[in-house]
Amino acid sequence: MNPSTPNSARIGITSRDPGLAFTDGALQFEAWSEALWDPAARTVVRTAALQPGEKVLDACCGSGAATLPAALAVGPEGSVDGVDLSSGLLALAGKKLAEAQILNATLTHADVTAWRGHRTFDAVLCSYSIFFFNQMADGVQHLASMLRPGGRMVLNTWVRGALSPLAELILQAAITERPRLAEVVPLANQNMDLISAPEAFADWLTGCGLESVQVSMHPLTLRVDAEMAWALVMGSGWRTLLPRDPEAISRVRQEFLGSVRALGDTVEFNSDTLVAEAVRR
Repeated sequence: MNPSTPNSARIGITSRDPGLAFTDGALQFEAWSEALWDPAARTVVRTAALQPGEKVLDACCGSGAATLPAALAVGPEGSVDGVDLSSGLLALAGKKLAEAQILNATLTHADVTAWRGHRTFDAVLCSYSIFFFNQMADGVQHLASMLRPGGRMVLNTWVRGALSPLAELILQAAITERPRLAEVVPLANQNMDLISAPEAFADWLTGCGLESVQVSMHPLTLRVDAEMAWALVMGSGWRTLLPRDPEAISRVRQEFLGSVRALGDTVEFNSDTLVAEAVRR
């Protein structure tokens, strides 16, 4: 999840399928919804300026952080399609939709980079996810292909240096059990590195064929204790860094907790985000 990557490191995919990882970590992911995922998704929805009656795709919808406010924004005459690889997160999203009695949203378990709905969309939203695409440019172009001409896309990503120092601490702890991680840059990090500054993000989206690109910075600083920091590891893309053996995971956990606690009872970490809005030609 850390956008900063050493230039000398070998690039590759290091670990598990993100859909399975996020399903296994669904409860820990949800523990961070109120502090991190939901506020960021609400910013994405506000930026999209959704109107009543519009059709919306929430790509990589997770547990519904953007799906619910988007469904409320477009109203009963509009609709939201939420698509995600994680069955565990989709189950949480479905529960939230049912509790809120929202009837204009549909959830689908699929790879959104291969999925195509039976409609064109007025807006496509995607929060903290495009960097998990195996081919990020192809994936975003696929999402754009489902927009009507003039339709809007709103995406977010981490600013370079975001999630520090937790990103560095979990990588160091994981390397103690998986030494090859010291030489391999996860694909998600490689992708984030391409879009982790405002101008770079805007230029990259323009290169994907989108127009009227605007990128805004949204600063956020959070404080966390060691156990909550571990919950973020287990409920985020960092989980893919962990070994598979439960005893090895326990050792990584103890190493990580110790390094976080060495910084104090709570640790401040950067959660700055870039939000990009663009239009399909």
